[in-house]
Amino acid sequence: MTERKAIYYGQVELIQGIVCDGYVLDDNMAVMSERGTADLLGMKHASLQSVAVNWPPKTLNSFIDKGFSVAVNSVEVIADNNPHKGRRINVYDTSFIESFIRGYALAFANEALRPNQQHIGKRCSILACALIKTVLDTAIKQACGLSPNIQQTAQKNYIDVVKLIKDFGFTCSVDDDIAIKKDITQFLNVPESTLNSFLRKHQTDIKPIKLNSATIRSFGGKASRMNGYHLDDVTKIALGMDSVIGIDLKKQVFGQIGSFAKPETSAEVQWQKVLSSVFEGFDLHFNYPIGTYKVDFFVAKLMLVLECNGYCHRYYNATEEKAREKLITQKYSLVRFHHQVSLETLFNGILQAKPGTTVKLYDLERLGREMPFNINPLNAQMV
Repeated sequence: MTERKAIYYGQVELIQGIVCDGYVLDDNMAVMSERGTADLLGMKHASLQSVAVNWPPKTLNSFIDKGFSVAVNSVEVIADNNPHKGRRINVYDTSFIESFIRGYALAFANEALRPNQQHIGKRCSILACALIKTVLDTAIKQACGLSPNIQQTAQKNYIDVVKLIKDFGFTCSVDDDIAIKKDITQFLNVPESTLNSFLRKHQTDIKPIKLNSATIRSFGGKASRMNGYHLDDVTKIALGMDSVIGIDLKKQVFGQIGSFAKPETSAEVQWQKVLSSVFEGFDLHFNYPIGTYKVDFFVAKLMLVLECNGYCHRYYNATEEKAREKLITQKYSLVRFHHQVSLETLFNGILQAKPGTTVKLYDLERLGREMPFNINPLNAQMV
């Protein structure tokens, strides 16, 4: 049997900062080194070896092609520009990498993965979205006579979840990378008991960091003991919990993979895009903390709070909502609008707004009886 040889070598960077060794073999097959494949998929080298030997994992049986097997290729490197020239290395072809990504992404979307597999499913879901967009981008541009850089396009399309939660307004009490439970519960707007329950369920893949007394005192903490959580683990928590923020994040990261987003949540994301353009230069914030509450949109230079409400809003506790509005309007103007209101109606409401008042651009009773496209914008009321 003729030994296969790696005759071409190059560095592949589909995710910024993760550089993988890629090769082309003497039969024109494109492959990636074993370690490079593990780095791309967000796995430890030894874990990938174990998965490949025992392919497929039971959790993936329903999400991969029947009969597909993994052949770990051992090849000799003869590429002149490779530091491993003359050595034999293990490589994986694109068929296996594609099957791996697709299987884990589908299993993740269907909540079929075990807790210690979910981070792989998350990475594969993001990769799948990024690679699809990359192919579309480059195919269209090449058809138009352009020569796009595929790796740069992939890096642009890959969403950095840590950066995304910071863009959503998340901040850490300890430093840029370590958060405490209070940071997480305020960001997700969930009780600490809910967070504790989630952490107990996922204790195998979310490891707390024990903070020393000096660190606790540095941000004003008074407890004798306290745990911190790395930002990577905060993203696991945010994407794993079905809070409003968590659903928004999943929608941003995974698009249409899985039934993650409710209609009003999806609309709120669209309003973020619109308002970002409208209030450019006015210091607009999303999910901004005011007291113990979070508001959807806060325009700092106008001292204006905007709340985007969908159908579920009519089931909120009226007493709690009244207390919430009272706190907000002590200092700010408040405009509450239905997520399908027109931009013109919203701005008419904003022009009426002033501190101490709440402008409501919907009728909660009518929302229970009518479809959203029948809402009459002239029914705005100021209370």
